[in-house]
Amino acid sequence: MKRATVEQRRTEILETTCQVVVERGFAATRVSDVASRLGVSTGLIHYHFESKELLLAEALRYAAEQDIARLEQELEQAHTALAKLDTMFTFDMPEVGEPSWMLWIDGWGEALRNPTMRRISQRLDLAWKDRLVSIIELGVEDGEFTCLDPQATAWRLSALLDGLGVQFTVHEGVLSRVQLLGYMRAAAAQELSIAESAFKRPHRRKVATPA
Repeated sequence: MKRATVEQRRTEILETTCQVVVERGFAATRVSDVASRLGVSTGLIHYHFESKELLLAEALRYAAEQDIARLEQELEQAHTALAKLDTMFTFDMPEVGEPSWMLWIDGWGEALRNPTMRRISQRLDLAWKDRLVSIIELGVEDGEFTCLDPQATAWRLSALLDGLGVQFTVHEGVLSRVQLLGYMRAAAAQELSIAESAFKRPHRRKVATPA
């Protein structure tokens, strides 16, 4: 059988780490858990990732980058700023039992104690907000939106999405996904001086799970 390349092996380790973290959480995940799931030695894991902290941080980065790639594909299909904005809302709104939100929530907690995780988490979080700022600025330029401070609006909408996502994921049954999406659209409508009815009807998206 052909041996896996270094990059293939790293990807395999990261995908497996994401699976284990969803089941056990970042704090309870051990390098030996990942090695056992893969059927390899812990030494092989440490060859690619020098510490558990780095492995966990890179797993969060990997999962986020996979989500970002899928989001970019969907944004390419949206041809107006409003459509792009709603695509971001519907894409990032959690589904019941969604692995990516479980990783993010647990990752935020782990970032308090893991400096590497904190740097990666912050960079990814800011990248999401920058993408939202760009969409708002596009809408202002095209006359779709009225917004004097796209940065501030992006922070407020991001904070609302994060808070709603945590409530939905952690406290099952408190809110429905349709309610969450409605709250985001209502907030965006006020922030951008548009009619809430301008948004399309709610729809579900296919949730990707760690391979």
